[in-house]
Amino acid sequence: QRTSNFFPFNKMERRKFIRNTGLALSGLAMSPRLIANSTTDYKLPDNWFWSHGSSRISVENWKILFDRLSRAGFNGMLSNGNHQFYTDLAPLCKEFGIQLHAWQWTVNRGGYAKEHPEWYSVSRKGDSVIDKPPYVGYYKWLCPSNEEVRKVIADDYANLTSIPGLSGVHLDYVRYCDVYLPTGLQPKYDLVQDHEMPEYDFCYCENCRSKFEGIHGYDPLDKDDPVADEAWHNFRLDQVVELVHGIVDAVHAKNSIITGAVFPTPEMSRRMVRQDWARFNLDAYQPMLYHDAYLEDTHWIARGIGEARAELGPDIPIYAGMLFGRNCDPKLLVETYKEVRDAGGNGISIFTGRSLSDEQLK
Repeated sequence: QRTSNFFPFNKMERRKFIRNTGLALSGLAMSPRLIANSTTDYKLPDNWFWSHGSSRISVENWKILFDRLSRAGFNGMLSNGNHQFYTDLAPLCKEFGIQLHAWQWTVNRGGYAKEHPEWYSVSRKGDSVIDKPPYVGYYKWLCPSNEEVRKVIADDYANLTSIPGLSGVHLDYVRYCDVYLPTGLQPKYDLVQDHEMPEYDFCYCENCRSKFEGIHGYDPLDKDDPVADEAWHNFRLDQVVELVHGIVDAVHAKNSIITGAVFPTPEMSRRMVRQDWARFNLDAYQPMLYHDAYLEDTHWIARGIGEARAELGPDIPIYAGMLFGRNCDPKLLVETYKEVRDAGGNGISIFTGRSLSDEQLK
């Protein structure tokens, strides 16, 4: 698995971008948020960190990381990995008072391409992501309108909840492919995305078009400008929402918690990646407010939280996903944390926990 669902980077760029994220965070609050869903009451952490799971990391290495971060105010961990990895790590997380949540990609999955090519998204140009993945080679997007896809994904997350000691599951890449890249990333691909380009406009597979025609009476490709068709736009928003509701129901049926990494604000998400996450019904949200990618200053992070809070209301937990460069002033980062809380955020989610230095954690 790669780093984050936020944007397509090549391997070297991803490493450079995440290196030395940090905050002076020793004073962060540790009053977990009590949430209630249809199956259970549960206390969520106030602050989270992301980590890449690997069986090559020693127990002692994990202990050092958990000790440093838990003492600094982080008690929620988002990690990729397989069932055995989670099974082995969960007791160690519990020892340090850290909740372990399984971070797994949702719609961007290439593993079914050989057996089920019909499950994959097709662009307005008529190209399958299997043959012509957009932006980068690992962009292999499943079609969220496909009922078989929905069942496979929901079952996948439900099965994770059976792992002893796992606190919950975390959705990632729970959207369509990027219609628009963040402003700061478009030059990397020699793009000026001032309109919806057909090669990045999904999904036009036969299943999507026939399902839409059954509801509205016409094929979206019969329109002179499908992009301008509000019904077609809303249909695709609904497909992701329905997919997520199926996952949420499956996870809640197992008495577990489900959270997700989403694009910066509900309005931006609907426009950029057809992700209407304000309707997802998750137990908590972590909008990825990576300001540098949008050529914004750090005050933009709190503004994004404020917009999300205004749409979701006062009770749904929202955590600011934050990623900073190596030269950020710790005072600025602490100020950003305070702004997030003042804007209605419940805490922060740092990508990644290992990039926090001892000096920054003092």
